[in-house]
Amino acid sequence: MTEYQKYQLQWMIDHGHSLDEMISEMLAMQTDGDKVVFDGDVADLFSEWEYSSGFGGEIWACEAEWKDCEEG
Repeated sequence: MTEYQKYQLQWMIDHGHSLDEMISEMLAMQTDGDKVVFDGDVADLFSEWEYSSGFGGEIWACEAEWKDCEEG
């Protein structure tokens, strides 16, 4: 696990979000009722969720911003 991945998990904890919540939101984004609206792999679905909606529009800093904060 990278330091950035640890940061993402800690961000979720600090903001009151869970892995179950993230998975539920990703699954909801993937389907509309019984119809599949996103037909990519899990990594693509995660990226789409992360960049388009996150937790109701709230998401951790991108890796570049995180690195700048860690180094500065």
